[in-house]
Amino acid sequence: MSILLLCAFLGITHLVSTLSYGVRIAGARTGKIAFCLSLFNLLVLVSRSANTLLTPSLSKRVESQLDGSAATLAGDFHALITASSVATLIGIVAIPSFQRYISAMVSAFDRFPSIGRLTFHAFSPAGWLAMREAWSLPSRDNLSFLSPEKRLPWGIFLLNVGGSALLTTGVLSSLYAGVYAPELRMTTGQLSAVVNFLGTILLFAFVDPYLSYITDSAAAGSTDTDSKLRAAVLGMGVSRLIGTVLAHALLTPGARLIAWIAHLIPG
Repeated sequence: MSILLLCAFLGITHLVSTLSYGVRIAGARTGKIAFCLSLFNLLVLVSRSANTLLTPSLSKRVESQLDGSAATLAGDFHALITASSVATLIGIVAIPSFQRYISAMVSAFDRFPSIGRLTFHAFSPAGWLAMREAWSLPSRDNLSFLSPEKRLPWGIFLLNVGGSALLTTGVLSSLYAGVYAPELRMTTGQLSAVVNFLGTILLFAFVDPYLSYITDSAAAGSTDTDSKLRAAVLGMGVSRLIGTVLAHALLTPGARLIAWIAHLIPG
């Protein structure tokens, strides 16, 4: 599989993950947070399908280049990380349009109370019109995520940077570790689950509860929480983008560390 196609698959995964922040705004504004998340799960299926094709293709690429240049393989992986950053940036820009479109689909479900009919509506001329009307660039007001009153707490911001970096480089560093321990490349590949677990813990145990609290407060109509939620969502997107860029620096050291750990595991 060509590196461009692999970049596209990985880009889809990061684009969908970034757009998930916009679903929270749509849920808070419509008051139907659970239903908005259910709609978003349909996109997650697309993301997971892309991941299903991506991992074995990357593994085959590593195995076919173990006798070649490590620099070439590293270049491929850095290209994949760059694709992750580009997709994340696109997702940040698309969040305002995406949350408006999701809100429109929630309203449409009141008229078409069926996922099948809603899907048909989404691809109908009326659905395309709703998508065009939803188009909007991020507001300059959202830059208030930098203000002390509305910004993410620095701890949450940095945790999201770290978790995003680990999830971006986890599989890539584990596969690249096969260059340093070719006889243990199956072991190093399996260690990606450990790296992803650490990244997931950072995001879901520490970051997500805070964002969920802000979302619920905005849905309840608490004073000034809508603007705070929008600022928090932009802060999450920016910190995620920084995390994907940081993954460049973690790729090789992470691969060496994983190869070292693989040698320590008793057989």
